[in-house]
Order: sequence, then C-alpha cells, then structure tokens
Amino acid sequence: MKKSSLYDVIFQLRPLPKKLTDKRYANQLVSALDERLTVTEHRHRYLLLNVGHVSDYMYFVEKGVARCFYFDDQAGREITSIIWNELSIACDPVSFFQRRASDVNIEVMRGSLLLSISYQHLQEIFKAFPEAEIFTRCISLQYVYYFAQRARQLAGASAWERYLHLLSTHPGIELDISKEIIASYLNITPQSLSRMIKKNGHP
Repeated sequence: MKKSSLYDVIFQLRPLPKKLTDKRYANQLVSALDERLTVTEHRHRYLLLNVGHVSDYMYFVEKGVARCFYFDDQAGREITSIIWNELSIACDPVSFFQRRASDVNIEVMRGSLLLSISYQHLQEIFKAFPEAEIFTRCISLQYVYYFAQRARQLAGASAWERYLHLLSTHPGIELDISKEIIASYLNITPQSLSRMIKKNGHP
C-alpha cells in the first residue's frame, strides 16, 4: 500500500531538525516506519480507545473519519471534542506519550482506512533515529493549538457559525457521521441541530 500521504503530512510538521531534511536519512526513516505500520480497514464503527485505558497506538486516517469523545455526566450526553478527517493524525497524545490512562474514547467510523503504529514500535524508531523524536513535540503542539482554537470558538461563535465552520473544514462530513455526533461536536442537542438546519436551510 502506498503510504506517501502519511509521510507528506509528518515531514511537513514544524519545526524539523536539519537532519530530517536529508533525503537519504529521511528515506531510511521511512523504510523503518514502513516495517512497523499496520493497515486496518473498518467496515463498521469501532472503538480504538476506551476511557480508563492507556493508549497503545497512534493512528493516521488514510481514508474516512474518526472522532474523540467523552460522556458528560452533567449534561447526560456524549461530547465529541475532535473530528479527524482524512490525512489526520489521531491519538490521545497525553495518554500515548505519557503512558497515562485516557479520559476520552476514540472511535473510527465505518468505511475508514487507518495506518497505525504501536508505542513500542515508535520507541524503536526514536532509538534508531533520535531526531525523529521531534514529532512528539510537533504533534503535542498541534493538539494544544487545536484545543485553544476550539475553546475560543465554543465561547465566541454561535452554534450555526460552528456548524458552518465544521462543514468548511470537513467537506461532506454530514454524509459520513450521524446528526447525533455532529450535534455533540457543536455542543448542542440533536433536536437543536435539526431546528437550526430547518430554520437556516442546509448550506
């Protein structure tokens, strides 16, 4: 299977040490990763990570959609905090890198194709290619930035504005996941989402 899309993504992460821009060294790293990557196709929705478990795998969404969610006891419903579309790195970085029990679930949607690497195999990569450990920082910083942006959006944007933003950043997402999941990402009820679309029309 061609994995060039994964490598296009990771080698565009910043900042990268100079050695990772060396073509020969990068090719050696790619070969080592190829030997350790697992490809899985999901025809049904499937939980990749459960609350209370340590995340042992990092995923790359080659095709399809995955999401991160938790159950809000106060609201009495699921809250989706992240929706990953194609060419996204999906994981709980705190659980994966710091070996802590996760406080979220990760679910892959049906019709998705994932590449994954285990924590153990990634440590083997870092031992053989120390410069590659910068990816840990790059990925963690991406998540810090994402949640800062999301907190700002939840606080300052209307539900309709959040819906329009979701559709613009995840084209066709309404065809891949249920209205219940979309509503949980927008932090509204499915009934509110239906009324909102009825009032404004589908964009």
